[in-house]
Amino acid sequence: MGKPVAILLTLLLLALLPSGAVHAKEDGIYNRSNGCSCHGSSSGFSAQLTGLPSAYTPGTSYTLGVSMAGSPATGGFNLEVSKGTLSNPDANTQVASNGLQATHDFSPGTTSWSLDWTAPPAGSGATQFDLAVVSANNNGFSSGDSYATTSMSVSEAVSTNNPPEVSDVVLTPAQPTTLDALTVTYTYGDDDGDGESGTVFAWHRNGVVQTAHTAATLPASATNRGETWFVSVTPSDGVDAGTAVNSATVTVLNSAPAVTDLEVSDEAPDTTDDVSFTFASNDPDGDTVLLSESRWRLDGTPQASLHNTSTLPALATRPGDVWDVQVRVSDGEDVSAWFTSAPVMIGSTNQAPAVTNITVSPSQNPTTDDAIAVSWTESDPEGDAIVETELVWTRNGDIQPELDNLNPLPAEYTAKGDIWQASVRISDGLAWSQPQTGPAITVTNAPPVVVEAKVESASFSALHDLHLNFTAEDPDSDEPSVETVTWYMDGEAQSAGSGALLMEASRLQRGQSWYAVVTVTDGTDASTEFTTPSVLILNAPPSVALTWPTASSSLVDLLPTLTVSDVDEDEVLLALSWFKNGFRDASLENATGVPADKLAPGQVWSVVIQATDGQSTSEVQEHTHVVANLAPTAAVDVRSTQVWSGETTVLSAEGSTDADGTFLSYRWLWGGQSATGVVVALVLDAPETVTLTVTDANGATDTATIDLEPVNGPFISQLEAIPRSNGEVDLAWSWNGDATSFNVLRNGVLVGQTDSTRFTDLPLMSGPTVYSVQPFNEERVFIAGSDSIDAEVVLTGVEEPSPSDVGGFVLGGVLLLALALMPMVTLRKGGEEA
Repeated sequence: MGKPVAILLTLLLLALLPSGAVHAKEDGIYNRSNGCSCHGSSSGFSAQLTGLPSAYTPGTSYTLGVSMAGSPATGGFNLEVSKGTLSNPDANTQVASNGLQATHDFSPGTTSWSLDWTAPPAGSGATQFDLAVVSANNNGFSSGDSYATTSMSVSEAVSTNNPPEVSDVVLTPAQPTTLDALTVTYTYGDDDGDGESGTVFAWHRNGVVQTAHTAATLPASATNRGETWFVSVTPSDGVDAGTAVNSATVTVLNSAPAVTDLEVSDEAPDTTDDVSFTFASNDPDGDTVLLSESRWRLDGTPQASLHNTSTLPALATRPGDVWDVQVRVSDGEDVSAWFTSAPVMIGSTNQAPAVTNITVSPSQNPTTDDAIAVSWTESDPEGDAIVETELVWTRNGDIQPELDNLNPLPAEYTAKGDIWQASVRISDGLAWSQPQTGPAITVTNAPPVVVEAKVESASFSALHDLHLNFTAEDPDSDEPSVETVTWYMDGEAQSAGSGALLMEASRLQRGQSWYAVVTVTDGTDASTEFTTPSVLILNAPPSVALTWPTASSSLVDLLPTLTVSDVDEDEVLLALSWFKNGFRDASLENATGVPADKLAPGQVWSVVIQATDGQSTSEVQEHTHVVANLAPTAAVDVRSTQVWSGETTVLSAEGSTDADGTFLSYRWLWGGQSATGVVVALVLDAPETVTLTVTDANGATDTATIDLEPVNGPFISQLEAIPRSNGEVDLAWSWNGDATSFNVLRNGVLVGQTDSTRFTDLPLMSGPTVYSVQPFNEERVFIAGSDSIDAEVVLTGVEEPSPSDVGGFVLGGVLLLALALMPMVTLRKGGEEA
């Protein structure tokens, strides 16, 4: 018992001894974002993390701030992120090598820190942030300290932007040399319609990207012969980058060399001097350049015998020759363009001949119709023969090489206002004379010419005007216009129509002979007169015009107005043929109209007319007329003396007429109902408009309306049915109308008629019986004015009627009932055709 007690006391004493102090990490500690056991928990303060977005944009950097609420003397923190990268800490912060944690560095008195966080790439999802902060009292121990934590999650901002695309990526030129810059072209597209912004160009030389070149054009200075190049284009709309597309690969080809200078040994030798040449060249690729070809040219024409010779021998030259030399060089792969030297002018000791006394013809005022000839005097001091002549024409100071040596100069090459000069030089075979220029001559205006003219007419009769038509030309391309026109009739000039291109038909008569004389002008000179061939005025055919009457029908004769004329005042005869509906009516031959008894509405009448004056006939004319149909006239009459509500009202259309026909159809419309026929019977309970439309045989219609306002008519009242013991039934009633007759019906069967207001019936059998009383007169059987009553008939001791009596009685009752019901059926159906 004593030993256990001693051990327990020892433990209690050890527990009461001061324990060793537990210090916070002054230089920070990782993996404590949820707090630590060395410090107390939060007491009156909280951890704070600022700078985070509500949703992060992938790849974007954000500056974060770490702090705590309250006023601690010093403190520390541990921040841990699940994704992205922490970086760029301030002086009092350190970041773990994996970039996912940060903590404080040793700096007493610090209670806030800052660092950057770069968001992860797209598609990473939400990122978790866990922060623990320590609020310390700066006593060097953990006593009195406390910590606080906070956590938050930031989601990824999902972009709705669609990245752009590129297509048709092409490098130009397709076969570049070292002198060519490479340019990329492509087609940019964006489904959102965004503009291009920030597109990246990656140039690859021999498969390796060249970061120094990021533009759409690669300068020629960047390329060398034999290199292969392509470009990768990554489109961007400023928000997202699309998929990179590569161009085809091109190979840089050889650049041809060039001749940079070519000199001849003498530019003005005589016929005793040889001429040689030297040249300089350059190659963009630094290749060795050699002479590829040379050629000597005389007056621009290569001389085959001197091809690839370095010297122009004196024996090949003559005084006055103009030579040059052309060379081109090669780098072993390509050949340069030809390079031409300065001209080489060959001189001589021979004395040149001379040209004097140059004249031209015509010397005064040549026109565009004239050829221009030139003449001159030739001489040679040494008496040498002239072996070659060179004649050069200038127009308005400009040499016309295509006209060299033409003498005379054809008129077709000249134009009004041109100033021409001829320059002549001659050669004795060794030397050329100095060129001599003749006098300048100015080409003057040439008058126009009437090429053709004639008098034309539509008929060459007094019916139509005469027209002068002509064709004129002007050698100077001026626009000719009429100068004078004189008309001649039977050889005598006519003052009427002078200067006009038209002679009015009113001045023409049959048998006359007409012609015209015309001149034209170009505004400066007039042409010579031109006389047209004569024309003879012929007989004019007569004419006839027809006008149909504006108001016609089958009720009156069809009489068109015929207007006949003959400008030659000849007697005119008419031939007329009439056709009805396409068939000829021989009885109307040459008649000037159609009598009314032959007409009917809708008929189509045609008349064929031709007029003759004994020499000529008019054109055959056909005129057509349709006989008008006169519309019918609708009329409505009320046959009933009174229009009573609920009673039959009879209307008639017999007053309707058709002036030019005998057939009419009738259609009645009222209150959504319709009927046909001349007479209609209808039952109205309220005011109604009734419309009658009549139609004739040709479809013409007319409409009439009548407004009916029914009033309450007379009616039966106080109807009584009193059965008697003898089997009879006494009927009595009151009637408030004019005297009339009454139908008495038992169970719907007519049993009698009376003119009084009483009736006694002898029923045939007992039982429930319905009696009806119908007033009627000559116009109608009353419907609304009728009345019915129920009665209980009891027969006692009534002798059974014999078959003949019963049969006759029933037959009579049926006939009477049918007669009574017929007008009712007619009324209820809205009327039938009478």
